[in-house]
Amino acid sequence: MSENFNAPGLVGKNVKDTGRIVSFLIDPSGQTKEALVENGNGQLVRYPVSLLKVGRDEVSVVSDLDKKIETISEQLPTMRKKKKILDKLAESKVIPSGIHESISREFDKTLKDLKNEAQIILEDADKQVKVQDEQLKTLQLARAYLEIEHGIGTVKDEVYQISVMSILREVKNAQQTKLSLLKTKDKVAEALQEEKEDEPKKETKPEPLEETKEEDAQASEAKSEPAAQPKEGRQALPVRVTEG
Repeated sequence: MSENFNAPGLVGKNVKDTGRIVSFLIDPSGQTKEALVENGNGQLVRYPVSLLKVGRDEVSVVSDLDKKIETISEQLPTMRKKKKILDKLAESKVIPSGIHESISREFDKTLKDLKNEAQIILEDADKQVKVQDEQLKTLQLARAYLEIEHGIGTVKDEVYQISVMSILREVKNAQQTKLSLLKTKDKVAEALQEEKEDEPKKETKPEPLEETKEEDAQASEAKSEPAAQPKEGRQALPVRVTEG
């Protein structure tokens, strides 16, 4: 429910795929708690005002699950940001450690509760996706049977057309439900994703090429060997030849 919720202005408004708002119900303190909606069968149904989504042109009723997902998607990132700011305040000595620990415990508890609720929603969505997969498989088997019997002439064309339309309608419903569940999973999983802080990158020196390595090794060996002494010029000794 939006903050600018105006209950009196919504009386008589149509609610998408639901009916028409007839009135609202209040609690003993005078707070508006529920909307009274007349559905297509003329029945009056009560909806918590927290589940009403008021747009520019229409009013709609969101499911309790959608409301939980919306809350988790909004609160998880907000709580993470608050926690980071709180930690920075403590590091900068703006607030004493006792205050930091006290508030941090509350933040951690809220984060844990939100994550647990998100995990429950994910597990439930997984189960519901499997249910829809089984439903689609059943409908495909039914379609196969119908096509075979129609093909051999045991099911008349008129009956076949009506039956096929019913099966296709249910296939569409199952596919839409499954798609909605998968979107729910993606939205919750995105909210659960931890925000990674940028880590300082370590400077790495590029590896020298193989040729450079060999040259360096040769230079190193050359340095380790004692320098060759320069050869002094030798004078030729005179050789006297005597006749015997």
